Amino acid sequence: MDIFTKLVGTLAVILVVAAFIGGSDVLSKVIKKGRTWKYSVAFGVLGGLFGIYGNISGFNLSGAVVSVRDIGPMLSGFVGGPLGGIIAGLIAGIHRLTLGGLTAHACVVATCCIGLISGFVSLKWHETVKKPYIALLLGIVSEVLHLSIVLIMVKPFEKAYDIVKQIAVPFILINAVGFALMVAIITYIERQKDLVVEKSRMQSELEVATVIQHSLLPTINEGYPGRKELDVSAIMETAKEVGGDFYDAFFVDQNRIAFEIGDVSGKGVPAALFMATAKMTLQNCIRDIPSLSEAVAVANNSLCARNEADMFVTLWMGVLNMQTGDMTFVSAGHNPPILVSDNAPEYLKVKNGFVLAGMEGVKYKENTIKLKKGDILFLYTDGITEANNSSEELFGEERLLECFKDAGNFSAEELLNGVKRSVGDFVGDAPQFDDLTMLCFKIKNFGDENSLVVEATTENLSQVTEFVDAVLEQNDCSPKVQMQIDLAVEEIYVNIANYAYGEKTGKAEISADCQDGVVIVVFRDSGTPYNPLEKEDPDTTLSSEEREIGGLGIFLTKKTMDSVSYEYVNGKNVLTMKKKLQ
Repeated sequence: MDIFTKLVGTLAVILVVAAFIGGSDVLSKVIKKGRTWKYSVAFGVLGGLFGIYGNISGFNLSGAVVSVRDIGPMLSGFVGGPLGGIIAGLIAGIHRLTLGGLTAHACVVATCCIGLISGFVSLKWHETVKKPYIALLLGIVSEVLHLSIVLIMVKPFEKAYDIVKQIAVPFILINAVGFALMVAIITYIERQKDLVVEKSRMQSELEVATVIQHSLLPTINEGYPGRKELDVSAIMETAKEVGGDFYDAFFVDQNRIAFEIGDVSGKGVPAALFMATAKMTLQNCIRDIPSLSEAVAVANNSLCARNEADMFVTLWMGVLNMQTGDMTFVSAGHNPPILVSDNAPEYLKVKNGFVLAGMEGVKYKENTIKLKKGDILFLYTDGITEANNSSEELFGEERLLECFKDAGNFSAEELLNGVKRSVGDFVGDAPQFDDLTMLCFKIKNFGDENSLVVEATTENLSQVTEFVDAVLEQNDCSPKVQMQIDLAVEEIYVNIANYAYGEKTGKAEISADCQDGVVIVVFRDSGTPYNPLEKEDPDTTLSSEEREIGGLGIFLTKKTMDSVSYEYVNGKNVLTMKKKLQ
């Protein structure tokens, strides 16, 4: 029992040293670079010094120094291979030789052999030795070898046998357990280091994924979308580094802009990847397919066909005509948006369609509303209404609706920041469990102020001219330019009134706007497709009697305007004139 007590005291110091070695960067370099001779020598010296400590802290028993010396060479062999093991064995053995005694020479041979054996075993089966029971077995075999060498080399045999009999059990057990514990400590610390490195690598990759995910979303700032008719703002805050929420705003054509917000089931990287797929699929379908409901149905089938992860997407999507204020929209299992009209907020609730990617062949209902100046539409994901505080109480729809009282006095960005602030105050210190995503747009100016719709008759020419002149005067147009524009407006409008609809009657829509010192006047009619710009210019060198009738008015229009263009879009003739105001 006394032998056990003395050896265990030394073992405690051994474990401290093992923890130091395991926690050092040097060991990490050895494992990464392999057992180069420099590191093997370094660990051989370290193990030798440890063996010397074992000698010093040991005790004398009938001419034998009983200690934990062998753990030093065993550790050096495990870390530094055969070279490290033999160096540690020689250092510890030579020091043991200086202490003298009956077993001195036998201990030198045994210590060197143990260092070599540990080194060769670790060299060939390093990962296997990391297993605690294998390390314990290697330690037992090493110490049995040590005592066997003592029995062989020490004379008289009876004396050697008497020493071995007294120390065998504690000597073998303490050294073997000590070596196994050292291996376990070093292995554990190395695994922790690997986990830290892996966590750091994953964190870096997640940060890159976050940047990529946000780059997939439109950058909505003060100048977005480059049209003064709308004030648009958006916010997305993910619960993890990356999430499954998304929003989008993009032009379908010159006068129609699409808004969408979606929420993918799940969190993290899988949801983010599916989000990117859903967003791109929807955008392509909306641009390629005229019918919104059909476009969403095609997108749903496409997502179902590539949905091995069995994820789904809730979606609200609308397409706004910025000339008329008409918006068509589809809701696929998503939260109802808030519509603020005449400063009265309410939920725009309709019958929800089935979620996207949930089932093929689903039909979606297309709804229509007409927006006007000052109207606000707020889109969001359920991370807003389902945000809960420490009492597990939900933020809810009523609190969200309260955020839009007097909404007409605020910009879209101010409204989103107000909602974010209200949710934050409500949640307090409770953790964020879901992504928070919002998209808001406010109608600033279109329809009744920027365009005029009249019966396409010559009697309404004065009304059209007055409408255009009002825009020109508001923007300080020079008298000369105003006269040129008035003549061009008269020419184009009279042509529509006389020829667009033949004997039938129809509508003419005229819009006028000024952007960056340039007035833009656009004529639209649903009459017979006709491009007046294709008509050959008249020969102005001929006299009026010699020239063919017609074509002079459009010729003068092209000459006096800075640019005149024509296109046939959605069943309408669209002619656009541009002229600098000064």
